[in-house]
Amino acid sequence: MLDLAGKKILVVDDFPEMRSMMRKMAVAFRGQDIDDAKNGDEAVKALSKKKYDIVLCDYNLGDGKDGQQVLEEAKAKNHINYATIWMMITAENTVEMVMGAMEYQPDGYLTKPFTKTEFSSRLEKIQQKKADLEEIEKAISRKDLLAAITLCDQKLATNPKNLMEIMRTKADLCERLGDYTEALSIYEKVLSIRDIPWAALGVAKIRYENKDYMSAKELLQELIEKNSQLVEAYDWLAKTYEALGDTSEAQRVLTDAVTLSPKAILRQKQLAELAYKNKDLETAEASFKKVVKIGRTSCYKEASDYSGLAKVYLDKGSAIDALKVISNVRDEFKNAPEATLQAAVMEGSIYTKLGQPDQAEKAIEEASHIFQNLSGNVPTSVAMDLAKTCFAMGRKEQGEELVKYVVRNHHEDEDVLKQAQGLFNEMGMSDEGSALISSTRQEVVDINNKGVQLAKEGKLEESIEFFAKAATGMPENLVINLNAAQSLIMHMQKAGKNDRHLYQARQYLDRVRQISPTNEKYQKLIGFYKKIVAV
Repeated sequence: MLDLAGKKILVVDDFPEMRSMMRKMAVAFRGQDIDDAKNGDEAVKALSKKKYDIVLCDYNLGDGKDGQQVLEEAKAKNHINYATIWMMITAENTVEMVMGAMEYQPDGYLTKPFTKTEFSSRLEKIQQKKADLEEIEKAISRKDLLAAITLCDQKLATNPKNLMEIMRTKADLCERLGDYTEALSIYEKVLSIRDIPWAALGVAKIRYENKDYMSAKELLQELIEKNSQLVEAYDWLAKTYEALGDTSEAQRVLTDAVTLSPKAILRQKQLAELAYKNKDLETAEASFKKVVKIGRTSCYKEASDYSGLAKVYLDKGSAIDALKVISNVRDEFKNAPEATLQAAVMEGSIYTKLGQPDQAEKAIEEASHIFQNLSGNVPTSVAMDLAKTCFAMGRKEQGEELVKYVVRNHHEDEDVLKQAQGLFNEMGMSDEGSALISSTRQEVVDINNKGVQLAKEGKLEESIEFFAKAATGMPENLVINLNAAQSLIMHMQKAGKNDRHLYQARQYLDRVRQISPTNEKYQKLIGFYKKIVAV
């Protein structure tokens, strides 16, 4: 029988009667620590202050955030963890509601009106499921994926009742760590037992990762024909078409996906950006407008949504409309330097287009100043936009330095390098740009090789100092930060732990976690780091 004694419970509903009814149901099962919220903002505030075991959240909360947006923000900001039970409650079962909520995967649904028996039965089943996966989920939540895989293997060895769920979890973990061979083996084993959509999707994803794009495309098309509501399959099919160079077909697939799930803001952003890349300005405008509208009450609201719409207006010859959109950025994102940077960059472009060089210079001076202060925390797209504006204004040297900054921090990222080359092509500097990108990449490779060689020769203190300087200039470079952390860990393994070295290694590892938390080398280094700390 359901027992809520000792559980911290949050009830979210805009109707007092429903809040009272759910509170009484919780009390009937020995619930005592019960808070409530009458809207999305109150719910997020409560979640930020207290860790709840159970959240009973209505989907439709009137004006402001809805239940889906409360859940997405709770997950994005880590207000809830592996143990939290999130029950979405609704009086409607529209496709938009169900598809939208599915994007952020609540633990279950209750449709109004529901009985005390339904309430008890649903919560009890979810509690049992959570308990079965508790240790695995704990390891995942602390980003220790290798430990989570070991725990999955231990569970699988006992032939558990929830066999499929544990196999799915392990396959996903292997995939995230880049062990596609093991993940594929699991997916194929599942499919040999039963034709399950998530397993077929897993096979398609691995084919994509292995660059077998044609095979991935065929499998994803077949999967969508059989399971038209499986929105994630549309995402991967769109990615596959992009990899094949067919961005028009990728846009069509994303259009189908947002039609199915119109409130999925991240997918709507992808469509807007892809349409802009395809020079389909009408679709880009419509999609960016939807993103801005949805984003008003979403934790995924970003200044780039506004600057994206402004770019569309600028390309359509509506510089005044672009300026109006960008003026909203300064109002909507006060005291946010990154947003102000994006606004200043766009203003530089807009004033250049309007033939107002003094205003353009003023904007770019502001942008350059903010960029220097934010070094290491500037999105690649913003740095590239600033470089483009500098080139357009005749600031060639500054534009080149910005591109070098981007390449140094992403010297192994082919997509970023293509963007950089595309910018030079657009500026009529193809050969010059190609040479600059190539030499900058080689510069990073040489720096990394020198640091690694010092470590191999046992000159660990020199390697530490060398990588520290490199990481200062390349704070977003995955390889440099990994090797900077590794040199410190190797030194401590040999000479014993040192508080200063532990602190430095943690900084580098935290940077890597922000860039690629599932990187296999990162996972191993975290393991070594923890062992040193424990000594």
